[in-house]
Amino acid sequence: MLGDLRIVEIGEGMAVQVAGLMLSELGADVLKVERPGGDPARGTAPFANWNRGKRSVVLDLDTAEGIAALTDRLAGADVLLHQFTPQQAGALGLDDAALAKAFPRLVTCGITGSPHHHPDVERGADDLLVAARVGALYENDGYRGGPIVYRYRQGSWAAAHLAASGILARLVMRLQSGSGGAAHTSLFQGFLSTLPLVWARNSEGPMPNPPTYPPDAPRAMAQQLFQCRDGDWLQIMDPTRQFDYATMPTMWEAMAEAEVDLETPEGVEAAFRLRPRDSWIADMRAADIAVEPAYPMGEVLRHPEVEANNYVIEVDDPDLGKTRQPNVPFHTDADLPQGRPAPRLGEAGEADWAPPPASTGAGAAPAEILEGVRVLDLGMFLAGPMGPSMMGDMGADVIKVEALTGDRIRFMHRYYQAAARSKRSLALDLTKPEAQPILERLIRWAEVVHHNMRFKGAAKLGLSEEGIRKYNPDVAFNYVSAYGQRGTRGNWPGYDSIFNAIAGWEFENAGAGNKPVFNRPGTMDVTSAQSCLVEIMASLYAKRAGGRGHMTQSSLLGVAAFTQGERLIGSDGKLTETYHLTSDQTGFSPYHRIFECADGKWVAVAAHKPAQQAALRDILGADDAGFAVAAKVRSTTDLLAALEAAGVPSDAVNFEDAMHRFFDDPLNRELNLVSALPQPLYGIVEQPGAFWHFGDVPIVFKHCCPAVGQHSDEILREIGYSDAEIAAFRDARIVG
Repeated sequence: MLGDLRIVEIGEGMAVQVAGLMLSELGADVLKVERPGGDPARGTAPFANWNRGKRSVVLDLDTAEGIAALTDRLAGADVLLHQFTPQQAGALGLDDAALAKAFPRLVTCGITGSPHHHPDVERGADDLLVAARVGALYENDGYRGGPIVYRYRQGSWAAAHLAASGILARLVMRLQSGSGGAAHTSLFQGFLSTLPLVWARNSEGPMPNPPTYPPDAPRAMAQQLFQCRDGDWLQIMDPTRQFDYATMPTMWEAMAEAEVDLETPEGVEAAFRLRPRDSWIADMRAADIAVEPAYPMGEVLRHPEVEANNYVIEVDDPDLGKTRQPNVPFHTDADLPQGRPAPRLGEAGEADWAPPPASTGAGAAPAEILEGVRVLDLGMFLAGPMGPSMMGDMGADVIKVEALTGDRIRFMHRYYQAAARSKRSLALDLTKPEAQPILERLIRWAEVVHHNMRFKGAAKLGLSEEGIRKYNPDVAFNYVSAYGQRGTRGNWPGYDSIFNAIAGWEFENAGAGNKPVFNRPGTMDVTSAQSCLVEIMASLYAKRAGGRGHMTQSSLLGVAAFTQGERLIGSDGKLTETYHLTSDQTGFSPYHRIFECADGKWVAVAAHKPAQQAALRDILGADDAGFAVAAKVRSTTDLLAALEAAGVPSDAVNFEDAMHRFFDDPLNRELNLVSALPQPLYGIVEQPGAFWHFGDVPIVFKHCCPAVGQHSDEILREIGYSDAEIAAFRDARIVG
């Protein structure tokens, strides 16, 4: 799909490597630049998983020879993907201005900790430090008061997807203009891309502002999360909360055995403890209720549906031998080069890239990155529709088709706002045959068609792939499902929480030995949407570069497996080891955690290098078991100053009332990190803003989440209907 693209990747951080992996597995030729001696992670599961299919070259970028060799390779490259801060890039001659002058076709993506144009951009890019900086630790659920650390690397996973999709968007623009340019993102923006589910302010309407957490109270959330007999756990997701547990045969057995009160949460929990997990699951699935066990991290790689969908792949790794690794969650009708192992050090490092053409396009540069791109979105909820929303942020014209009653997620106001920004709404009753000619015109209009309906229902509405291609054979068609389409569960329901459970994140985020916690916000939903965004952008690029519009699919199960990338199944059949969150949910080791200070505020520390750890011992004492006690007698200001002077990566934890502080910060508004748009029901809606920095090309927010059918008339006029025809559609309840 991306076989004509040549990418130079420099960096040892997770986000850079995962972004490069996705592009490599979509067909790009990715050359990984390694330091002398190689990436220190060589021989580990993360290195094996995140560097599959790449080539390796050893360059010492501290020498003139190394820079010259890099320059030679950049002369034949389409993309430079790196993790240098602007100062670091400038010192190497890799700043945006220098690259634009030397290589005008080159697209450059730098993944930093804070946004590229932010005053904190030179600060550390560790997930914990950035989470502290953003205020994300305020949003996590935990077993004590104060900021809570999560194990899931939310910033890095999101930043990897933003980087890959931003690169492809800039390449789509290059096809028109002939020029490359910046496509930067950051872990900070990665966090922002997930926080709209819980961070939004409305000036009016049914849900003006979310309540803030009490700073000192525990908040261990267990929404529809139940422990069963023998200690097993299961996660249910019934969004409407209308399912009657008393209708289950297993509940009848439990009620016959003991007196339980199903009118109280405590009574329901007691009832679930009376019977085995699998009995409950069988009853739920018979009623078409989404449910899954809560597994330990990594066990999802053994799941039969993961195997059936090729979400786990056999790889003969040069260091680890025969392994089973989490695959990228991409299904497509294109021939993808998946399953190639990570390279040996220096393997195939001599790039044979011919000099690129002087220009790929010669047209005027569009005002926005995706200006002129036409997207038809027929999805609901989040896992999928949030991807087209991000395309709208980049300038695409996105039409959201929804039922006359509206998207079913509208009752969850912030979730709907997060998934529907930058779209126009057409309310259309697709169950009526009279709507099919309208659908036909919409599909003919579109370059991209997306939905996340279950396939059986979609086919009845004319939205199977065959039905869509009947009207537009060359359209780029993207689909997001719960379980994928190659196993036995292609039409099963699924929601974020049950895939966080099956992926092990509900246990991992709870901390060692604790009961699992409901994951907040919806990381599997958002990552699935971002996965579909990467697929759509790859298909759009391939189509506009002279190929065809491919079919692409992603799924919540595929994403759940993909996020296991720190582990793999070795030749002995065992999962490799990884690190875990401590039971007090403060971090991962004495050197990588948050500390409470004497003034009640907190400091985050990420001392990964031996010299940094030695410096931390000089500050907090030789015994690392006593670090927390030593930090508790120092003020936040004093401790941060000492850490800064000693070169220990650290940040103040932005905790209490973090959301309001983010929106009220004038700097965030100045840097376009906040969008503020009018909406008919909610007044002015404030949300996290730009997830990319494209340098000379702005991101302009034009549409808040639309009201149901807010743009029906203008859309129908654009596709050729008269006002009289539109009025007739409305009278017949075909259009709303």
